This record gives sequence, structure tokens and C-alpha cells, in this order.
Amino acid sequence: MEPMREAPTLAELLEFAEGLPPEQARDLLARAYPMPFAPEPDIDDAARPPLLYMSWAEFLASTSVQQRLQWCRLKAKTANRSRLMSGPPDCRVTAATVWEILQAAQGRCEHCGSLAVEGRPSGAGGRPVAWAAVGRRVGSLGHRLARFNGGSNGVANLCWSCLWCNTWPTERVPGATDHGGHHPPTGLPAG
Repeated sequence: MEPMREAPTLAELLEFAEGLPPEQARDLLARAYPMPFAPEPDIDDAARPPLLYMSWAEFLASTSVQQRLQWCRLKAKTANRSRLMSGPPDCRVTAATVWEILQAAQGRCEHCGSLAVEGRPSGAGGRPVAWAAVGRRVGSLGHRLARFNGGSNGVANLCWSCLWCNTWPTERVPGATDHGGHHPPTGLPAG
């Protein structure tokens, strides 16, 4: 059985585009960037950027309420976007909802358990750069059942996830330490 995917294959995308008026198909394909079928290999630990936060408590102490809410607004904005093949969401996610999910998870990925409270690395002008080295540290609002597969934006379907597990469902391994995964000891005060 093929694992659930978060996005269409290139063949599915092209087939979908064939059913659209030519101008819409052109626009759709111009915006599309299908994910490769397999993730990038992990890098040597020596080349990995250092951790920004060692624990949930350190994340809370090192960031302001305003910074955290701004980050949650960005996650909500992403969740509320219309998707190529699943259209607009059934309901809108708010920054407060994202914060509730992040706080309940204490920043840990629901799938692998890694502390995922870093932002995606940026380069010149804020453009995203390769994130494979720290993919399990980058926080992401996830859907338990992807919208592509019929999932909703309802709270019961949302979870906190690292970007690696959110992008590659086949890579969801409890306790994984590859791609920057960090698992602080449990039982520490939440902060």
C-alpha cells in the first residue's frame, strides 16, 4: 500500500491541469513546485547549525509574546491559503489556535517528538534556504489528514509538527535524531 502523501505527484498535477481552462492551467503550473519523491540525505553533524533552543522553557524565555504570536500568525496564514488541488480550507485557523496547539505540544513534533520551535532558515532578502540539516527543528502546523487527502482545517485535525515530518510522511519516526532532531529530557518544568 502506498503511504499517504501530502501533495500531488507531477503526473497527478498535470492530469488535474488538463481539466482546467488553458489560462488557469498555465497559472497553476507556473505556481507549482512538486516535491521530490524522496527527501535529501542527512548531513554530517559537524556541518549542522547549532541549536537555537535547548528546551521549551528556553524558547519561551528567549522569545517575546509578540514574536510568538507573529510566528503563529504566519503559520495560520499558510494553513488558510487555497491549495493547488484541494482549494480553499473548510474553516480558517487563527493565530490563537496555532498558539494553543503549539503550547499543548510544548513545541514537540507529534510524529517524531523533536523540539520544533525554530523558523525555516533564510538567506539574503529573507528568501528560504535549504533546510534539510535542521528540518526536524523547524516548527510547522500540520494536518493529521492532509487537506490534499480530504482533511480539514478543524482543530481536531491540526497538530504541531516538525517541517521534516510534515513534508515527508514516510519519515515520521518516533525519537528520530537525523536532520537536526533534538529531544530534550522530559519531565522538565514547562516554563
